[in-house]
Amino acid sequence: MLDTNVNRRNSNNIKWSPVKKDPGVLPMTIADMDIATPVFIREALQHELDQRVLGYSMPMASFYDAIIQWEWQRHNVSLLRDQLILLPSVVTGLAFVIRHLTQTNDSIIVMSPYYPPYRRLVEGNQRQMIDFPLVQREGQYVIDFERLDQVMSTSHARAILVCNPHNPGGRVWTTAEMLRLQDLASQHQVLVIADEIHDDTTFSDNEPVSLLANRMGESAVEQTVLLKSASKAFNIAGTKLAYLAVKNPELLAKLQQAADAEAIQEVNTLGVVATQTAYEHGERWLNEVNQYLQDNRDYAYEYIRENIPLIRPMLPQATYLMWLDFMAYDLTDQALDEHLQQDGRLMLNPGIEYGQSGSGFMRLNFAVDRSILKDALSRLGSFDHKMRKI
Repeated sequence: MLDTNVNRRNSNNIKWSPVKKDPGVLPMTIADMDIATPVFIREALQHELDQRVLGYSMPMASFYDAIIQWEWQRHNVSLLRDQLILLPSVVTGLAFVIRHLTQTNDSIIVMSPYYPPYRRLVEGNQRQMIDFPLVQREGQYVIDFERLDQVMSTSHARAILVCNPHNPGGRVWTTAEMLRLQDLASQHQVLVIADEIHDDTTFSDNEPVSLLANRMGESAVEQTVLLKSASKAFNIAGTKLAYLAVKNPELLAKLQQAADAEAIQEVNTLGVVATQTAYEHGERWLNEVNQYLQDNRDYAYEYIRENIPLIRPMLPQATYLMWLDFMAYDLTDQALDEHLQQDGRLMLNPGIEYGQSGSGFMRLNFAVDRSILKDALSRLGSFDHKMRKI
């Protein structure tokens, strides 16, 4: 069922657009997959197109049922239809939640390194971003809860934005960690905004726990807004559909009123079709693609450790993104990016874009055919070889 033989060089996509100017560079960047969107989703979209009219439509009850069943069966999140609000994307939803559940100049805690749009969403909506650096311990990021307690206490933060699993580090936060975070948020009356867009791209050795899961407890879910999309796991980002879920009646009422006022739930018909089809028919395909991604992860991790020891990879526990530490080369962030492209003919996401704590890092997307991954790793080796000669 899995098709990794995909050539996107000549299509209008963001990831491969650099090759139009520089055909020799290999981009391993933006977080979508060079793996074909599953055929059953493409067939469902074609069936919709075969109706020959793309007019006004509305999601049916079966669409909401598909989301509810998926969240319950895979993530222990029990939802009702009225607790869901549809969105064009998770990023749009984050801005929407920030605008309507916090006030101008409120402080929002963001754990760094962070997904680059977070800063723009916080500061662009006239809120203050508190950059809260994660700590590396035994090759993984961890949360310094004593310091988080202090920050929540002294900053009077209104909200904390949690990427679960973490992008760019790929960390799957444990149940104990998420319970501790929820406990601190409750103590300090901090809203928890949970970006869980990557929580279906998981591996056999780790399973994420949702911040809205029943096991979190009633008080925790009352202070949490969950944002989610099928886009990452099923490679349907272009169909533009996401959703948020809220159980707290007061928060839900505010967001529903705002959603009506902004008409934010007028979403893409094809996104509705793709998401429902993914959740109703996609479990087997998702298990298969996750196994492929896990094999790619393991191959890349071991290759880098054995053949390019100056680069220190962080083993992602979820996502198809690998966070690479290049600090041993003692290059500025700009020079690192330039040398990778010029000497390695490889384009990665610069770590500095993920906040100051990302300085010296690069992010590699390994959701590609194995042959492409091997090519990318060979190019990393070429970069390393040339850097050693300088």
